[in-house]
Amino acid sequence: MSGTATYSVLASASVVASASAIAGLALFAAWSTLLSVIDIRERRLPNRLLVLASGTTIPLLLASAVVHGFHRGGLSAIASDAAGRLIWDTVLVAAAFGAVFAALWRWSPQGIGGGDVKLSPLVGAAVGFTGGWTAATLTVVGAFAAAAIWSIVRRPRRRPGALEKASAVPFAPCLFVSAWATIACI
Repeated sequence: MSGTATYSVLASASVVASASAIAGLALFAAWSTLLSVIDIRERRLPNRLLVLASGTTIPLLLASAVVHGFHRGGLSAIASDAAGRLIWDTVLVAAAFGAVFAALWRWSPQGIGGGDVKLSPLVGAAVGFTGGWTAATLTVVGAFAAAAIWSIVRRPRRRPGALEKASAVPFAPCLFVSAWATIACI
């Protein structure tokens, strides 16, 4: 392949990787807004929307990472380069978020909802893609801090004897706010 053709293919791959990343993060923004509003209003996250959110966003982020890897040097780059790390960070952080939140739910089902467990791989993939394990740690700490602050701010408004479920903090908005704050700072 001539130098010009090689440059053209590499430039095209770079554009595809960037477009896929932008589309994935734009979808993550849209889903984070919609799911936050639903969680605040209904105190639940519908399974259909969670599946749709993860099924549309995570593949775009992974496609961007894979195309970036091919752009950087093909399969060998994916196996050993920063592009490979990008793929692994996206996948492993998503899996770790799912495992940690499932364990938290199993340990204390009143403390975290099943919808939050199903949401966590999506958030993990987005922060893993943008900032790896550092972003993942900051996001989890920030989400629990945001939930604690929300709980403290709402405490004076609670009526004595009110149902605990009605006063529970919706965790999805806390998780999304923390994820976006982390993404913005990384």
